[in-house]
Amino acid sequence: MKKIIKIVLICLEVAVLFVVVGALTTAITKNIYADILIEQFKSKGVLDEKSSSAMVKVYKIPSEEELSCAQNNGVEYYPGNEGDILITLQSELDIPFIHDFVSFFAGGHAGLVLGDYKDELDSVNNMSTVESSGLNEDLNLADSSSKTYWTMYQHPVIGLRVKMTEEERKMVVARGMALIGDPYNYSFLFDVNNKAYCSDLVGKAFSSIGVNLNKDGFTTSVYDLLVSSETYICYYQYTDNAGIKHIYLLDTK
Repeated sequence: MKKIIKIVLICLEVAVLFVVVGALTTAITKNIYADILIEQFKSKGVLDEKSSSAMVKVYKIPSEEELSCAQNNGVEYYPGNEGDILITLQSELDIPFIHDFVSFFAGGHAGLVLGDYKDELDSVNNMSTVESSGLNEDLNLADSSSKTYWTMYQHPVIGLRVKMTEEERKMVVARGMALIGDPYNYSFLFDVNNKAYCSDLVGKAFSSIGVNLNKDGFTTSVYDLLVSSETYICYYQYTDNAGIKHIYLLDTK
């Protein structure tokens, strides 16, 4: 009997080790690939003097895009357009070790840009996003937010885009709106049909047009959105130590 118990324990230890090593290897791979994608995108940027100022430097990347990757009112650039995904790779949890752990394995936050979507209550506009956050003081339900928040983000902000038709874009945004009110899913694994976390909400929105943003079949992390073969970077923003904001974006035709 003792021998059987010993064998079972050894098997459990091996299984746990296998899962830990697998998760670590996957996380390392995604982190490296994410860095490569970002650096490749930035390397193509050309400083646009006309769009830049002393405190904001704009770098445009030649492309065949017809849909702009940001809104500009002459003073501020607001990332993303209808159906775009906004992400940050740094966790908002300002707790030593926990911040680094979550940032490394899962990333930070994600949201879906609504663009020109209009609802019957007129509660959203072209500056709105749909997001799910578990850090609110009150009820943590998926809700509409504002892109203004993303312009003030302390960490780098990345805009992602999926190639799709205008009709598909409308479907994705409508699905995102339909998820408003869903409770935040703190387990990330269970009750996934009735609850959602930030990157999961984005993944569900795109599943409405048959796009799978989670190829490894595990939880949909922010890194999954970035390294997916279905997405590509269209916007990147960071602020340097001197307080100067640097914005890289795909130029339109």
